[in-house]
Amino acid sequence: MKKRKNKKETPSTVIQIATAMQALGLYNGQNTEAEHRAEADRLGDDTYYHMLLVNALLGGVESEALLADSSGVQFDQMMAAHQQALTTSGAEDTPEKLMNFLRWRTLRVGGPLRQISQNREAGPVPLAAAHAAEALQRMLSVTASGQNLAQFDPHQMTADLKAARDSLVSSLANLDIMLDLINQVEDL
Repeated sequence: MKKRKNKKETPSTVIQIATAMQALGLYNGQNTEAEHRAEADRLGDDTYYHMLLVNALLGGVESEALLADSSGVQFDQMMAAHQQALTTSGAEDTPEKLMNFLRWRTLRVGGPLRQISQNREAGPVPLAAAHAAEALQRMLSVTASGQNLAQFDPHQMTADLKAARDSLVSSLANLDIMLDLINQVEDL
């Protein structure tokens, strides 16, 4: 696999993103400046439109990664592929970058979990998972800030660790609710 020598420092254009999407069969438009301009105008914001395209591409690539991960390769091969994703993203350049990247990934997981947990019929497990995701992102934040002593703030670190602990306690409480419900059903 050929790797680029320099890390990407500037965002891709909407044309570049749409071209990548076309290659994956995720974009059916003409991919012209006029087409993109019209869509950005319709949405009211160039930055928002760019973000939507990037996330659409990410979703498509994540679907490809999911298929690849379930293709029956050996565990060490899958771990090497996962490491390749971190390398390509630049997240592994420093421990601080890696922790912040993992925190970002956790925030992306936590959002849907919080939405799912708003539905009472979903039960306590998605809420437990949302609390656990919140705790994890707080712990990753603390770990990232600990990697950079120039940004080290003991008061913020203490607040984040306490919030992480509270989230873990809430997660455990929701798991206990589910376990109690299961026990009630088993006793019937």
